[in-house]
Amino acid sequence: MAFPSAWLDELLHKNDIVSVVSEYVELKPKGRKLWACCPLHGEKTPSFSVSPDKQLFYCFGCHAGGTVIQFVMDMERLTFYEAVQNLANRVGMELPNEINDREMQRQRAYKKRMIEANTEAARYYSRCFLDPETGRDAQKYAAKRGLNAEIVTRFGIGYAPDTWDSLLKLLKGKGYSEKELVDAGLLVHNAERGSVYDAFRGRLIFPILGVNGQVLGFGARVMGDEKPKYINTGDTPVYNKRNNLYGLYLHRNEKLDDLIMVEGYMDVIGLYKAGVKNAVASLGTALTQQQARLLKRYVEKVYIAYDGDAAGQNAMVRGLDILKAEGLEVRVITFPDDLDPDEYVQIYGKEGFDRLKDNALSLNAFKLETMAKGYDMNDENGRERYAKTACAFVAGLQPIEQERYYKLIAKKTGYALDALKAQGMRSGGIYTEPNQTPVRGGFRRRIDAGEDPRDVIERTLVLACLTDKNALAYASRENAGQLLKNAVFAAMMNAMQEQGSAFSAVKYIGELDGKDAEIASAVLKEEDAVQNPVETVADCIRRMNREDEADRISTLQKRLNRTDLTAEERNAVLKEITERIRANK
Repeated sequence: MAFPSAWLDELLHKNDIVSVVSEYVELKPKGRKLWACCPLHGEKTPSFSVSPDKQLFYCFGCHAGGTVIQFVMDMERLTFYEAVQNLANRVGMELPNEINDREMQRQRAYKKRMIEANTEAARYYSRCFLDPETGRDAQKYAAKRGLNAEIVTRFGIGYAPDTWDSLLKLLKGKGYSEKELVDAGLLVHNAERGSVYDAFRGRLIFPILGVNGQVLGFGARVMGDEKPKYINTGDTPVYNKRNNLYGLYLHRNEKLDDLIMVEGYMDVIGLYKAGVKNAVASLGTALTQQQARLLKRYVEKVYIAYDGDAAGQNAMVRGLDILKAEGLEVRVITFPDDLDPDEYVQIYGKEGFDRLKDNALSLNAFKLETMAKGYDMNDENGRERYAKTACAFVAGLQPIEQERYYKLIAKKTGYALDALKAQGMRSGGIYTEPNQTPVRGGFRRRIDAGEDPRDVIERTLVLACLTDKNALAYASRENAGQLLKNAVFAAMMNAMQEQGSAFSAVKYIGELDGKDAEIASAVLKEEDAVQNPVETVADCIRRMNREDEADRISTLQKRLNRTDLTAEERNAVLKEITERIRANK
């Protein structure tokens, strides 16, 4: 939600970040900053810093950062709008009544009507399920699936009668228009006939609640063999499956050690019934960045427990890196015999599930296991190809991790540890040696083990442009923004170029959501890396170009390993690799 610029400036001015943070933790001065043990993740050695002059915070431990708005969001687990409201109340400011004028007010009122309509629908579906006549088949199906009265009540499970207009008649009688109900996803519009009808018919209903307890949409499951098995509310003004997690609302007031991520409604409910009450589901979509950020507001550790079939495993691989990128510790629970979580706990119970959880794989161990499925491990050539691929992957990890995972590869392939380590070093991987010495005088930032070298370079470039207008002008002439791979840095650079001297880092970061604000505020982490801003920009550009060229050569080398290339195609690839290597000597 966009707030008027002048109003937001006043809010930030009145809520001095030192004053707000001091309400949660004692700050002590050291150099130009104030320091404390981080109130967000808990620690014994202070790594949480506040810059009074920049009005920003940054934690070198958990990497949270941003303006006073992001701090309140993280501390209180609030949305951006809620955090702004909190800060406005703190200093006695009224929220602007005309955000984006009357149109914004109209949109808010319309969304409220949709949520109210969804709430009425959820109550109706619940009544239908409990009705002895209307809900007879639904009650039998629920009993067969083990959904007892406690589960039905806890999850608000309902039933949509197999009629075309029962919900339509009910809600129109309560004053809702057909357009409102179509926009909310409760009715379907038939363009050919010019008529509308109930979206859900003859199905078990699972209300989808936001973390604030509001009914945003519904999932609906058939009770027979019809297809599709599930249909769900599509994107509406109040609901987007990419931004929500089924079952998360149950934990809004709880302190959790971890959450278990599953695929479907019945997995959450089946685990809950078995006593595993901290599961959430991704609502029929591949895990998204928005969902990962939502998880981050509640826990530091996530267990992925997708179905054991191929589709579930592939979805799991895609989701792992998204969770890791958000700073979450990730573990993978694998199920035998292609079972899904609901089926597994029905057979083995909570005790069996807990055993699987205790033996969950780390993210990298799971990737190596998944990688091995693409090779014939009973064939010597297959084992060799797997070993080469796996060693290239492990070479990009931190040294302590490498030791651990080379042992896994050795156990799986039978190759000696020394041979595998040598292969990893030869492959080049994606690993950058720690403490690498920067070239020339512009770039002074040491790249430590575990850091992404590209992120460090891009942050340093953005900081140089932020601190010196000549550096920004040089970067613009050299089109440095087009080299930035991190979308947050690229957007920040674009904003600086567009706004020039009017650009305010505090205001800009204050309007970002939580994770993007952390990434943007981490730019200040590199402030000691800039000595000569223009030279630093030039040096960063050289480094990024060199990395990009190395990536292009690596891609060509991988293509060269393909077995389907003709001799002519192979020669062409070899020629291009040679030309690129010579050009970059």
